[in-house]
Amino acid sequence: MEFMTGAHPREYRSTDCDSCGAAPGGARILCMDCHDNRTVDFCSEPECFNSVVTSKTRPGLKTPHTPNHDMLKVHRILFDRDTGKVEKNAKSALEAARKTVSDLEAKKKPMPLCFHCQKAVSLPCWYCVDCTS
Repeated sequence: MEFMTGAHPREYRSTDCDSCGAAPGGARILCMDCHDNRTVDFCSEPECFNSVVTSKTRPGLKTPHTPNHDMLKVHRILFDRDTGKVEKNAKSALEAARKTVSDLEAKKKPMPLCFHCQKAVSLPCWYCVDCTS
């Protein structure tokens, strides 16, 4: 499951995509499962955030990043000092969303509809931690 938050301009970014090496233009995607002394970052291109990143392309990475990891998508400036708090909130929202989906499936009830496309939600999916919708 992935998360989205806020909006921010490209010129303030100081990170590169760990898959293609480009500066993310639009959204920045961070892996919430891979950590060393910094985050594993991706641009918003599906081939990048769906890629495998190993210590060959990212020195210091202890275990490979795989596409099934939990990821956080940000559209605003995310300072290093704020990353931990945003990630903690995203993990909490992820836990609540997974529980809701699990409970609905167990009770054989319909899934909620996506606020954007109005289709039934299924995992994996994007979940906005900034919006209340």
